[in-house]
Amino acid sequence: MVAKYKGITLEFDLGEYGYKGYNAVCTYRYNKRIDKYSLEMELKYKDIGGSFRIDRQEIDTQYISGCRKTITDNISRIVEQASLSGFFDEYIKRYEYIYQCFYKGNELLEKESLINADGN
Repeated sequence: MVAKYKGITLEFDLGEYGYKGYNAVCTYRYNKRIDKYSLEMELKYKDIGGSFRIDRQEIDTQYISGCRKTITDNISRIVEQASLSGFFDEYIKRYEYIYQCFYKGNELLEKESLINADGN
């Protein structure tokens, strides 16, 4: 799996796992106190500017082991395993539903705006 490096953020193309157009955006930070990295993950659809945060349990952060040399490989394996296990399915369905609602609502508002502009 090839990642695009963006500082402490890695972006993975999920297309090879059947999630065409979707990327997993993973931001990691080292926590000295517990000697682990915190990992935050988001889904991003290539054609839409927004991203949809992937919720994790009730805790805000997932902690993973690693060192500077291994952290990107560890994150890559986590994303790969999540893809193969269907972990992203529920989030992608929710993502698509939210954007479908947005487009339907936007369409309705545009129609109302045209009606109001015409005075009908």
